[in-house]
Amino acid sequence: MKSIAIFCSTILAGTALDLVSKWLIYESSKNSEYITIIPNFLGIICNRNEGIAFGLFQGKGNVLIYFTLFAIAFIVWIYYSSNKSDTLNTIGLGLILAGAAGNLFDRIVYHSVRDFIDLHAGRYHWPTFNVADALICVGVGFVIFRVLRAKDTPEVSET
Repeated sequence: MKSIAIFCSTILAGTALDLVSKWLIYESSKNSEYITIIPNFLGIICNRNEGIAFGLFQGKGNVLIYFTLFAIAFIVWIYYSSNKSDTLNTIGLGLILAGAAGNLFDRIVYHSVRDFIDLHAGRYHWPTFNVADALICVGVGFVIFRVLRAKDTPEVSET
């Protein structure tokens, strides 16, 4: 029961953080104004992405909605099939699902994903992203870490 509470709380908090951050940025900016946070490293700019990461699959909105719904169902299945006592895995899957839910909301309501975080170092520039994308990346990192850590843990033999 504790695991389900952690999973659901992570999803709700992550989705809320994503949607509130998008609302704040898009309501307070002039949609074309660049706001420097850390010079030559971090800024805010409103950018809508009709595709997926790196601008791939532009204009495939309905397909991406169905793909996201399938991904959400798959994440829920993985969670219910996993070890519920593994808190790191539970939080990781919750973060992935929260990010997917936040971007799904955007795809359904705005027909694109609202991105605004602009990260760059000198002439090296990362595509604009949002909190949902960061949640997905951190969640995947947690799950990968958990899987790698599990492989390093020797199995105890009961002989």
